[in-house]
Amino acid sequence: MDKKWGVAIGYMLSIVFANLTVAWFGLVTWFGWLTFPAGAVFIGLTFSMRDFVQREWGDLKVWWFMIASTVITTLMGVILSHLPVPLWKVALGSAVAFIVSEAIDWAVYYFMKKDIIWRICVSNIFSTPIDSILFVGIVFGGWSFLNPPVWGQTIVKYISGLLVIPIILWARSKAKSVDQYYQTS
Repeated sequence: MDKKWGVAIGYMLSIVFANLTVAWFGLVTWFGWLTFPAGAVFIGLTFSMRDFVQREWGDLKVWWFMIASTVITTLMGVILSHLPVPLWKVALGSAVAFIVSEAIDWAVYYFMKKDIIWRICVSNIFSTPIDSILFVGIVFGGWSFLNPPVWGQTIVKYISGLLVIPIILWARSKAKSVDQYYQTS
């Protein structure tokens, strides 16, 4: 499998895993104070993976993967409606939050002509809080950023989205061609 398809499949799988995790476990609390939907870790990776898909497939073709992921999530909601949190709510919340926040992430990534690490950091700052407010509001109720699952999810998503940075840095240290590839064109 070539790199283009690898990042596209990884992107779409991260969305599927995130939605299944939320439907199965609902809200979780870590350290006694950090509350968030269980799938937030996977969704944080999704934002960064979408940046890679955009880089590999282009600014317009990435929308096909975004739409396909939304359709897959919606179909999963119909098939797996027996889980503890109704997957139709997860699918609806995911679809709405996904389209809005991914469009924001896409736009920030598109207009920033910087190194990919900088683009990931900045685009995720804008997209993760919007995604969190919309998703938590639709699935669990509570539309305020001060709602613990909203800010908890924002923190977890942002941090998990940054997990790709050590991989990029490692790849840069291993191959000059990779370093040149991930620099701003």
